[in-house]
Amino acid sequence: MQDSDNMTSLPLGFSDFSILRIKSKIYVDKTNLIGKLARDDGFYFLSRPRRFGKTLLVSTIESLFKDGLTHFKGLAIAKNWNDGTYPVIRMDFTACRIFQNIDEFRVKFENMVFSASDDAGFALPKIGTRGIGCVADAFEKMLKNDASSPVLLMDEYDAPLNSCLHDPKLFEEVQAELFSFYDCLKRLSSRFRLILVTGICRYQNLGIFSGVNFMTDISMRPEYGTLLGYTEDELRIFFGQYIEHAALVQHLSVDECVKRMAYYYDGYCFDKNASKHVYTPWSVLNFLRYPEDGFQNY
Repeated sequence: MQDSDNMTSLPLGFSDFSILRIKSKIYVDKTNLIGKLARDDGFYFLSRPRRFGKTLLVSTIESLFKDGLTHFKGLAIAKNWNDGTYPVIRMDFTACRIFQNIDEFRVKFENMVFSASDDAGFALPKIGTRGIGCVADAFEKMLKNDASSPVLLMDEYDAPLNSCLHDPKLFEEVQAELFSFYDCLKRLSSRFRLILVTGICRYQNLGIFSGVNFMTDISMRPEYGTLLGYTEDELRIFFGQYIEHAALVQHLSVDECVKRMAYYYDGYCFDKNASKHVYTPWSVLNFLRYPEDGFQNY
């Protein structure tokens, strides 16, 4: 048993894939599933609870398409990925989740879209008036004037709506504004190499989920049931030394420790066939970092 200070560092608090890899943090290798998702063109939606690794997933896909295999040495995907690189437009909707009225939301949303496009090397045409409809028009003109096939990643797409659930009027105003942007994406979806949208909830009245062949919801697809979260096998493979240390601290055998972890942190199932279940990463990492605190509710 190694001293815990000499073990590979836990990735607690790291949601940037490239930095996680550069700093040699533990990365639970999900790249076989990521490769399966990324190999084909498509428009995908994935719903998971908070603290389940959605942002790390988005960052991993961003790194794959933006920098190729630069940060994937030793990971499963490195053996069979031969695609090129693409411009990546990454929008983090948490940047526009705090606002007091619809005008403030419009400004923050516009700034998010313009900043994400600029970071990807695109210049959005200037717009004369405020409103997400105008932003959508500018976004459409930008893509029609460019021959590349960018990747679009939208993380926590529902954050603005979740933040105003307490205010029905404001919620409806934000929903109406967002509809115009998602309607634009529907028209332009064939221009993208890949679109991935992540969030906690699925809001039916945004237009983004309408149309039989428009978006693929992989949230409960059995093949992606373990895309986020840790299986027991992954716990033992990637965190084996930490579990041994935790078991020692808690005066348990390794198997007893894993059993206790399952009782507290397992039980999540994102598989419509209910054949796979996963542990919540946030709770597992916190427990393994401070096993002397016991099996707490994180």
